[in-house]
Amino acid sequence: MAARWGLIVEENDGMGERKTWATQVLGRVEGSREEALAQLEKLARSYTSQHPMNPTSVQLYRTAEGFLMLSEGSMRTYHCRFSVAELLYDSVEAERAAAAARAAERAAWEAHKAAEKAARRAERGPLFGRRRGR
Repeated sequence: MAARWGLIVEENDGMGERKTWATQVLGRVEGSREEALAQLEKLARSYTSQHPMNPTSVQLYRTAEGFLMLSEGSMRTYHCRFSVAELLYDSVEAERAAAAARAAERAAWEAHKAAEKAARRAERGPLFGRRRGR
């Protein structure tokens, strides 16, 4: 199975003194790390950061992990980090797989019970044509 990569951006979120460092998955890529980096570069080039509102200049740098965008505003310079990360575990996928396994097990059990019931019926023979009470 090909590796699965998350295309991730990290940037400041919020206004004023309430800014926090936020992470967002921009997309996912199945394939090589180089393919993921190529897709991430396309996303980074077209990305509009939250801060500053009206950048006077924007620079995009390549780093060892991905890309770094610097956006210069009237008061200060902000930055966004773009990176690729290999997906090793996804709790949603794990739960879906577990639910599918439980459903398959339940279906197999129900088929087994139906087969047992059919065998008992075949053993007893047809209801019609039996003599009663004699």
